[in-house]
Amino acid sequence: MEKKTKLYNFIKAVLIAALAILIVLGLSKLLVLKSEDGINQFDALYKQPKNSIDVLFVGSSKVYCDIATGVLWDDHGIAAFDLGGAEAPAWVSYYQLKEALRNQRPKVICYEVSVAAMYDFSYQKDSWASDNAYGMKWNENRIEQLRVNSEGDSFYLRLNPFNVMHGRYNSLSENDFTNVRNTANYKGFDPRESVVPQEEPVPVEDCSPCPEKDEEYIRKIIALAREENIPLVLFASPESMPAESQMIINYIGTIAEAEGVPFMDFNKSYHAFGMDYATDMADSDHLNYSGNRKFTSYFGSVLKEQYDLPDRRGDKRYVSWEWDAALQRQERNDLAIVNCEDVNEIWNLTFGSYLVFEISGDQAILYEDNSTVDFQMITESGDEPFKIAYKSGPDSFLFTEGMGKEGRIAKIFVNDTEYQTELRDQIFVYDTMRREFVKSLCY
Repeated sequence: MEKKTKLYNFIKAVLIAALAILIVLGLSKLLVLKSEDGINQFDALYKQPKNSIDVLFVGSSKVYCDIATGVLWDDHGIAAFDLGGAEAPAWVSYYQLKEALRNQRPKVICYEVSVAAMYDFSYQKDSWASDNAYGMKWNENRIEQLRVNSEGDSFYLRLNPFNVMHGRYNSLSENDFTNVRNTANYKGFDPRESVVPQEEPVPVEDCSPCPEKDEEYIRKIIALAREENIPLVLFASPESMPAESQMIINYIGTIAEAEGVPFMDFNKSYHAFGMDYATDMADSDHLNYSGNRKFTSYFGSVLKEQYDLPDRRGDKRYVSWEWDAALQRQERNDLAIVNCEDVNEIWNLTFGSYLVFEISGDQAILYEDNSTVDFQMITESGDEPFKIAYKSGPDSFLFTEGMGKEGRIAKIFVNDTEYQTELRDQIFVYDTMRREFVKSLCY
């Protein structure tokens, strides 16, 4: 009897411990930030079909801001993925690459080297270290990356995500449970929209050594690619950098030359793809939509010419890349609508996956895919307000009127969100693909 009791207590203790571990792992996945600075990239990476990525881009935020995977697909049929991390130094990229190679066998690896010229540190702060590690599965790569990226006892604190994320209980949102980026359709691209004019880089030919730890892990990345027998390209994407930084980029070029690895410094060849630092930069380090469109298309043509990269367009196994490209085309179109003040041009841009509500004269009219869905006469004050209720896919809409500070207004309800606009000639544009309000404009 005593043996049975001990066995029962042992089994009970094991089950309780297993349940506790499952709860901790589940909560850590829930509480971790759903960030495009590294975490969402890994969530999506694990969902890619095995050995489906033909070009893997690795590096800092310059990778997922500057390399438009949808453009590579549309222009060249390249199945690419952006595996970047916020301010990710070479040692972080090394372990991220090791993790990616567990399930992917790309035909080319492209490592963006600029971070070594931008920052001189041996360890990252908590926020970026979290974004760059917590999307990875629990294994030796995640643990080793945290170890080499943590100073002293901070390694042990960072091993447990609760030590960094425990304060997020009150800030959880719907996206923490659904996370729209947590899908095979997402390929890591996270662009910047702003336009901030920058100075063109000054030509510099001198060299200056990069930090020792960066050089150590750049060489490790080269050695890893060589060990896996996968071609590697080191590159520096365009940015507005001081001469001191360009000297470090030049030094990394000498490392590549000594190792027999191709090196492409696009700070010196940006004229080849029509780069304009006055219009194509989001800040001093990152390209905007205009810049990444030009740069990516050109870079893709270079890769296509120099490597045996198949055109995957039309291949049913690669439909998720077509979805990624379609979403990016929609995002670019949304941005064009946002920046447009000509109502006629906006109408031209809303062809496709858009719902447009228009108040024109004494009519309230609803259009979807440029076809009239419903319209209602706008009644005089004191009469019953107009109401148009409509459902499009998962979204519910109610277009009606109410009272504002200056009199009658149009009220628009999209699911649980209310928008208000003036009750006069006006359009309201909603993107039904991305499920986002785009723009309202009086005309």
